[in-house]
Amino acid sequence: METHKLTPKGVKVTADDIREGLVALLSVYVEEPQFQGQTKDRLNNPEVTAQIESSVRTAFEQWLLNNKTAAESIIARVIISSRARAASRAASQQVSRKTAVSHRLNLPGKLADCSSTNPHDSELFLVEGDSAGGNAKQGRDRKTQAILPLRGKVLNAERASQAQILGNRELQDIVSALGCGIGKDFDISKLRYGRVFLLMDADSDGHHIATLLLTFFFRMLPGLVKAGHVFLAQPPLYRLDIGKQVHWALDDEERDRIIADAPGNAKVEISRFKGLGEMTADELRETTLDKTRRRALRVMIDGELEADRVFNELMGKDPAARYQFIMEQAPAADAIELDV
Repeated sequence: METHKLTPKGVKVTADDIREGLVALLSVYVEEPQFQGQTKDRLNNPEVTAQIESSVRTAFEQWLLNNKTAAESIIARVIISSRARAASRAASQQVSRKTAVSHRLNLPGKLADCSSTNPHDSELFLVEGDSAGGNAKQGRDRKTQAILPLRGKVLNAERASQAQILGNRELQDIVSALGCGIGKDFDISKLRYGRVFLLMDADSDGHHIATLLLTFFFRMLPGLVKAGHVFLAQPPLYRLDIGKQVHWALDDEERDRIIADAPGNAKVEISRFKGLGEMTADELRETTLDKTRRRALRVMIDGELEADRVFNELMGKDPAARYQFIMEQAPAADAIELDV
């Protein structure tokens, strides 16, 4: 690029820009391999590097010269990566400045923060919608529970660049509220809340938004997930009044089980919540916010490679991979799970 003056003015290309998205498999037989570190994840034989470079460099340069269209596409992709990296760094620095200057003065305006500054006691609830956020603010424990309402469906982090992600207002507010930075600037010691709950509607739309947020956390804040700080809140889908007792059901299966266990002569009244906004502050506190009575799921990664594959196939740009995944999993799902 430098030889042919193909780099636009103001763009500084790094090796990482060129390698972004590059996947290569190379089989090399070495008689006496030397590995770096105890994990042995990097070959440390300098003579191997020299031989590979001499073998590949000339052939690759010749290929680029003979395939102008492909070469131009590669150069365009490298320039896009460079600009995205620069924009991402600028956005990341902006977020870092916001969180570093003051924990209180530079937090998102819609965040209802808790009074405690001890992350071991503090919880952040990312709540779907302003109306539900209002009820959650009324029903929370103001000392230890913070509420951040989210408007609409968030950006799909699997399909967006880091610059686009950090430029998204909803995701930027989440990063600012957490205080631990993102990407290379991630520092878990600066995390402001020990538990982060995704509190969405109990229907399929809520599950979709939760999946988008999980994609964001897995791609941009994996350290938070691996450390066990991310949870899925479990608000009920149904309220069942049986006599003078109130029961809560997360789904149709639990609703049917509660009805089956009820006395035969009992009058059963069933209410289905269309969304969190239909629940009162007291109902939200009793079922989802109260630490002694709520149900929640901790998000864990058992197999990172498998999780990476699933996120890529379900949330990525390739519709064929998504279709194939759905067709493979469809026999194990029923119509209720698919919401059809």
